[in-house]
Amino acid sequence: MLFRGNKTVKMDPKGRLKLPSPIPDRLRKQYGEDSGYFVTSLDERTVLIYALSEWERIENSISQAPQFDELPNRFLTIAGHWGDEATLDAQDRMLIPAKLREGLGIDGEVTLVCHPNRIELHSAAAYQAVVAQSKLGPADFPRLKELGI
Repeated sequence: MLFRGNKTVKMDPKGRLKLPSPIPDRLRKQYGEDSGYFVTSLDERTVLIYALSEWERIENSISQAPQFDELPNRFLTIAGHWGDEATLDAQDRMLIPAKLREGLGIDGEVTLVCHPNRIELHSAAAYQAVVAQSKLGPADFPRLKELGI
């Protein structure tokens, strides 16, 4: 597993996100020193950060769909609209594209939510609403059991 948990951090005025330890080390170990990243949003609320190789796996899966299948095409349109490539600098900072910061209202204090293959970035205030909407209930447990959880 590459990532776990969440952390609240501050984005600097230039839109650079300082990734806290141990995330940069794990990224470099998993994806290499010179790995690129793809930063996008699919829901216009959450910034998604993928190592380029992880994003390429998603693109490869989508490319298997029929050319005129509407859902994969909408997915690529939205991901491409918000998306841009990024790098991690020597100070473990990543520039979050201005169109994402401005369009999604992400600045100042932000919450990083770590998943096995991506990092989600939320405004700290919006993250509380995400958690409130994500609560698990008794109806969820049978499905989780099907997933082996």
